[in-house]
Amino acid sequence: MAMQQSLKNKAITGIIWNSIDKIAIKGIAFVIGIILARILMPSDYGLIGMLAIFIAFSDLFVGGGLSQALIQKTDRTDIDYSTIFHLNLIVALCSIKIK
Repeated sequence: MAMQQSLKNKAITGIIWNSIDKIAIKGIAFVIGIILARILMPSDYGLIGMLAIFIAFSDLFVGGGLSQALIQKTDRTDIDYSTIFHLNLIVALCSIKIK
């Protein structure tokens, strides 16, 4: 029973810290967006907005999906690891070039 309570406390603590992390990231991005909007010309800010779409799309590939699918796959091979690694590397490098 004590182990379940400990696991419950760990889960609640993890949820709280994850929520704080997400809120802080969104808040910082909001403040940076306001600062950039005040500094940049409207056309330059619009260009950054268009690039943000591609950056978010590439982060979707790198951050989620393929790595989680590899973790959940039961019969993983070295080819699977290699493919996911190289694909994530290529998408990350393309994302860096866009930024």
